[in-house]
Amino acid sequence: MSLFTNLLESMHMDLKITENCSRQSNLHSTCTFCVEACKKGALSPDLQSIDLNHEGCNSCGDCVIACPLSAIEGIVDSRDFCKGSLLYSESYTPTVKELLIYKKRGVQSIQTQDIPMNDQWKKVLTQTNKVLEVVGEPVIEVVQKAQVEEKLSRRSFLTSFKREGKQLAKNMAPASWKLEADQWKLAIYYPEYQFYTILIDRKKCTLCHACKTFCTQKVFQIVNQTLKINHQNCVGCTACSDICSEDAIQISTEVKKINEEYVELHSKICLNCGQSFVTFLPETLKCHVCKDRDPSWLSPYQ
Repeated sequence: MSLFTNLLESMHMDLKITENCSRQSNLHSTCTFCVEACKKGALSPDLQSIDLNHEGCNSCGDCVIACPLSAIEGIVDSRDFCKGSLLYSESYTPTVKELLIYKKRGVQSIQTQDIPMNDQWKKVLTQTNKVLEVVGEPVIEVVQKAQVEEKLSRRSFLTSFKREGKQLAKNMAPASWKLEADQWKLAIYYPEYQFYTILIDRKKCTLCHACKTFCTQKVFQIVNQTLKINHQNCVGCTACSDICSEDAIQISTEVKKINEEYVELHSKICLNCGQSFVTFLPETLKCHVCKDRDPSWLSPYQ
């Protein structure tokens, strides 16, 4: 078998949905970002997972980019780059998140290669440039194909995700083509900004800690009798709002300077069970367990 054949085989890599998928740990998860991104219908939601039909998958990588938790491993196989340009293609439409990350990876422009850009691309590019203006970055321009340029393959471009500051050519190894965890999260590239804001209805919230337990991004923390909300950590996966039984959490898409919110908590002793608990409202008399417990049910503390 030739070295070239061995190389081709090493390049092949099926997509894999990892245990980071929120549907595997949260029965209430409604996350379907990857399903919505898949144009081939190769992904479908199941009760506790996302089913992947490898035969229907064309390895375009749209689902890899779309997953807010970087729970899909694989190669984005449908993008081409030429030096500092993303080459325009009507075969796909990038997302705002994708272009923002490419911008931080060195892409300065979109090269149309004399093909007029369609409305979908124009819309995404306009939205992306508005965000770039907010975060103080130069906008992405549209340029025509240069006379002579050395084309970098999409795989060599994505090897730059492997290690910051290394030249693309130095990462031309099959092991580098596999995207590592968290490489498609905006927080890595824009650490001074948050892209989501968590809104908690304090009148509804019972501080049952379900959101804190199921959030893998550590958005919620209890620190010195306060609830610390790390908005910058939020990736918009909706795990917290899905698990909230009180419908007390909303996620707002908003790009702004990072803001760590601290909300004062009050320590109380439950009037029914005598257990200590914390609450937003000082007038609250019962813990979250006793608040909704039928009086005929046995207390879990007895």
